[in-house]
Amino acid sequence: MTPFDIAILGGGPGGYVGALHAGVRGARVALVERDRVGGTCVTVGCIPSKALLDSSHAYWLATHGTEHGIHVDNPRFVLAEAVARKQKVVDTLVSGVEQLLKLRKVELIKGEGTVVSPTQLRVKAADGERTIDAMSVIVATGSKVGMPPINGLAEAKPLDNVGALALTELPKRLIVIGGGVIGMELGTFFAEIGSQVTVLEMLPQALAFAEAELVRILLRALEPKGLKVLTNAKVTEVNRSGTTVTVTAEIEGKVQTFEGDEVLLGAGRVANYSGVEQAGLTTNKLGITVDEHMRTNVKGVWAIGDCIGDPRSPKLAHVAFAQAEVAVDTILGEDAVMNYDAVPNVVYTHPELASVGLTEAQAKEKYGDSVKAARFPFAASGRALALGESAGATKIVTAGKDGRVVGVHIAGPQASELIAEATLAMRLEATVEDLIATIHAHPTLAESLRGAALSVIGKPIDTAR
Repeated sequence: MTPFDIAILGGGPGGYVGALHAGVRGARVALVERDRVGGTCVTVGCIPSKALLDSSHAYWLATHGTEHGIHVDNPRFVLAEAVARKQKVVDTLVSGVEQLLKLRKVELIKGEGTVVSPTQLRVKAADGERTIDAMSVIVATGSKVGMPPINGLAEAKPLDNVGALALTELPKRLIVIGGGVIGMELGTFFAEIGSQVTVLEMLPQALAFAEAELVRILLRALEPKGLKVLTNAKVTEVNRSGTTVTVTAEIEGKVQTFEGDEVLLGAGRVANYSGVEQAGLTTNKLGITVDEHMRTNVKGVWAIGDCIGDPRSPKLAHVAFAQAEVAVDTILGEDAVMNYDAVPNVVYTHPELASVGLTEAQAKEKYGDSVKAARFPFAASGRALALGESAGATKIVTAGKDGRVVGVHIAGPQASELIAEATLAMRLEATVEDLIATIHAHPTLAESLRGAALSVIGKPIDTAR
């Protein structure tokens, strides 16, 4: 049998996008997935969590809408119904991806795959074993939940993202270990539907990668909803007794205990090597090592997505999308290179937090005294005021004599959408003057980018200096 041009191990965001991209380009592709296509992102991560967050936000607005003249008597949030809606969204997307794979003539093979050589995969399926021969192999095995070394944690059966997204009864008290993206997003969801949420973060700041002043704005907005974050909190022990979970932590040198109905792991994910342990791939503490073309140390084998160990590569679906295209294009003869200079990062809390590029502190470390930064508060935005969501700000960081944009950070309504303009600006190496010269529709939230740019050069119009 003629070998496939490309065999891809893992049908998550990187895997299925790589398969579709290769299919569009006319390659013969096999995609191996042990579960449902879409991976963690579509089935138990990005998409279902956003579906639930949209439900919780709708409930929060309905129950806190008196300023808009909305009065709702005896409102109820039925978690089981929201979970059912979430599942419909997931099922729709999974079936859509499967249909696209058929249209691109990608062979989807369901089973547990193993890389046995640079040109061969072995797949164990329900109906037996199968060997797949290919000219090139792409490893896209993703990531898995990391289990911190905390006494009693495993025995306490903590929730991970899968368990949290499947709950049908609301925990009145939820303790979250880790103030990363997963912890903050799921914490926001449960807080908005009525849980008292305590987030214990070991580092000095939740969402450690983000601009500090905007994280503070976010936390101030979340606290009235019932979400409290404690930083410098080292969890030392977890115990479950009946329906109560007790978490012990050292905070600022003092031992404190917290009781909850459930404990959730929000400390992040680690690379998954399932199926590639014996493939001879070089790894570091983060994952499989690759070059800028996504090549591994083994000739003919590429790796993409959450399983790789490049410190510049955040575990984000859209990063895996880009890496998949680079890998496929390289395999098919192009000189494609992965660039991490303008990668947007979004936290879907309410308000949202989005960023691209360097923080102010990072920029000063890299560019020195040429760095300038300024922010535009959404309290000065007519559109944000009309929405009733004026908490937050847009911050722009520039460097050099020409004021090139090197970072944009947004905390506020629809930050996930606003960051696209900022990402394009960085991709095109735009200057602050380019943003100022761009006419923005009024009234829009996007005007905050121009407002911040005007403040950078000391000529604000809608705000005081």
